[in-house]
Amino acid sequence: MLPATASPSSSAANLLGTITSLVQDTQVDVTRLIYMLYQDVEQQINRADLKAQLTLSTSAVLMAMIVKMGPGLQLHQWAGIPLFEYLVLGLYSLFLLCMCFAFGCGIAAAFPRAVKKAADAKHHPNLYFSGQIVQINGDEYADLFCKQSNDGVKRSVLGQIHSKCIVLEAKLYNVRKGMIGLVMSLIFWIAARMVLFIGNSFHG
Repeated sequence: MLPATASPSSSAANLLGTITSLVQDTQVDVTRLIYMLYQDVEQQINRADLKAQLTLSTSAVLMAMIVKMGPGLQLHQWAGIPLFEYLVLGLYSLFLLCMCFAFGCGIAAAFPRAVKKAADAKHHPNLYFSGQIVQINGDEYADLFCKQSNDGVKRSVLGQIHSKCIVLEAKLYNVRKGMIGLVMSLIFWIAARMVLFIGNSFHG
């Protein structure tokens, strides 16, 4: 005898009941949510590192191009330098400061940042934080890991997510400052070349 199948009307009713269920009445897979949050933070850290590398490479390429072009100034006698060339020198100085600032922020964003350990880290180590894992013997780490409760695992993972978020914000903060420094350096460089062009046109 063939097994009874649900009628279309009953399937539709079950689906309707699922659709109209309130969020507060729906069970949530906390483990999956924690995993998704962990992966999202990891991906954002990778993107922040990529932006930091782009800032560093752009700064290096820009510096190489500018050195090849030369300053465009004739500084043989300081007493006879036109006023516009003093202005160009000032703009070049601001350009160099901004470039150094952008390069330093790029290095700060790309450099791994350690999070301060908790005061009771030795008594209750985070079994998901590499800085504390390496300080534990391999067998001891395996024993500690296997003896964790479900709540302990969740707390450890959430603690690691919190630490990664601190690292992420520090990276994004430096990336934003580096990009601002890079844009400002370009503005000062373009302004210096325009002043140089206009000044040479009048004094040519």
